[in-house]
Amino acid sequence: MQITALTLRDFRNHTALDLALTGGMTLFYGANAAGKTSILEAAFVLATTRSPRAGNDRELIRFDAAGDIGVAPFTRLTGSIARRGAAVQLELVVQRRDADDDSTAVNKTARVDRRPVRLFDMVGQLRVVLFTPGDIELVTGPPAARRRYLDVTLSQIDGRYMRTLAQYNRVLQQRNSLLRGWRDGRRPMHRTADELQYWDDQLASAGAYVIEQRRAAITALELLAAPIAQQIGTEATAFRLDYLAHVAHDAALTAAAAIAPAFRQALERARDDDLARGLTTVGPHRDDLAIAIEGHPLGAYGSRGQQRSATLALRLAEAALMDARTGERPVVLLDDLLSELDLSRRERLLQLLGEAAQQTLITATGLEGFDAAFLRRARLARVDAGRVYVL
Repeated sequence: MQITALTLRDFRNHTALDLALTGGMTLFYGANAAGKTSILEAAFVLATTRSPRAGNDRELIRFDAAGDIGVAPFTRLTGSIARRGAAVQLELVVQRRDADDDSTAVNKTARVDRRPVRLFDMVGQLRVVLFTPGDIELVTGPPAARRRYLDVTLSQIDGRYMRTLAQYNRVLQQRNSLLRGWRDGRRPMHRTADELQYWDDQLASAGAYVIEQRRAAITALELLAAPIAQQIGTEATAFRLDYLAHVAHDAALTAAAAIAPAFRQALERARDDDLARGLTTVGPHRDDLAIAIEGHPLGAYGSRGQQRSATLALRLAEAALMDARTGERPVVLLDDLLSELDLSRRERLLQLLGEAAQQTLITATGLEGFDAAFLRRARLARVDAGRVYVL
């Protein structure tokens, strides 16, 4: 799988950019704020319909973009994708809703091969793995960062997972609204109890599949990531991933059919606490991924180098898992990450990426730190003020 062409219109600081891309490695280099990261961000947005860094989608629209008469400003992203010998064209438009009282509101529309589709149906048409300096949060950050890692990976692989996760989140909102209504005295207990039973069943059904798929993915990721971490630079001999579930603690419960009853029981046990707090305290929205070396939590006891090696290994394992599940290598996006690595880890990472024979898009502020062999092999493109000059 690779992106053969990428078009940006009024995206971030790009007024109009038309890029022809090739397989192998492409290095975009230039000063900070030149527009390098926006190119990788555009590819990620086309793959997932979401930005990895925008607080809200309005930020994607160039700040001084002008709409036509009666047409609010918008950004348009278009990508031509080569998949298994076939070409697919993706288009995503993000448009301001200026008439809306909510200043962050936008409309998003997606097309695949010029046909309108739901946003859900666009995800998975292009699969990407994004490396950033902020990936260290996979080890040192809050559980939400690790849940997002799993969710973004699985959503690109499994459409059912993405839809079920969205359903779980909708049901969770309904249940939390019901809990708050009772806590705040707006709903009588007899009505609340009956409705909670219904939402508990819905939540357990959707949540069981989410837990099942996360556990299966973690088992596969551990097998893939452990040897990669050793190659990149982690000296430890034991690299372990574990799914820390708030329900169905028994790791032997791997099938959704077995997880769902355990989930319902956990909701019943937590009901009094949930009613008092006005929120749901158990479920996959509270789960975590534990990362350990030699039996010790990597975030608390690992060196910075070990932590960085582990995050690189997790991203490379993510790419390998996508390949194993779909039969296609994803596009790898490396955003200004190499400057964070020592020479040894940088060389090993580039070697592993080169051996994988996939399309890799890299950003850097300059050519320093890249050896001559890499610079001869890679396609070089200088980025300046939103324009790209291919050398």
